[in-house]
Amino acid sequence: MLQANPTLYLDELQEQLFAARDKDVSLATLSRVIRRLAVTHKRVSKTAAERNELLRATWQAEYGDIPAEYFVWLDESSVDDKTNQRNHGWAQLGHACVRRATFIWGQRYSVLPALTTDGFIALDIFEGSVNKDRFLRFLNEELVCSQ
Repeated sequence: MLQANPTLYLDELQEQLFAARDKDVSLATLSRVIRRLAVTHKRVSKTAAERNELLRATWQAEYGDIPAEYFVWLDESSVDDKTNQRNHGWAQLGHACVRRATFIWGQRYSVLPALTTDGFIALDIFEGSVNKDRFLRFLNEELVCSQ
């Protein structure tokens, strides 16, 4: 249960155990068992649920020999003011506590940068999310026209 949702509080874990196994376990017992399993409470680091390690490795194998100065990197980043995810969770000793999550919450502010090894060559910051039209406009008006 903790691997599926490492940010559970002990009382939530207690409730889920009762619902799944019909076993009523005290909080003290849960705490002792977690400690014996070498699971500790620590700060959560987040990874994007959209991330695909296989695609990343395939791309690196295909294009890894091209010099970095030949590339222009484009990426959409965004932030919002309603992040309410828990900051602490459970994980084995020696392992980071990671929870995969979709990073979409409330009103968003987006950034479209174009980067080279020399730095930014184009940048657009705006309220809202990036869609196809916004991205193509950025490419045409900010990136292509700035060269």
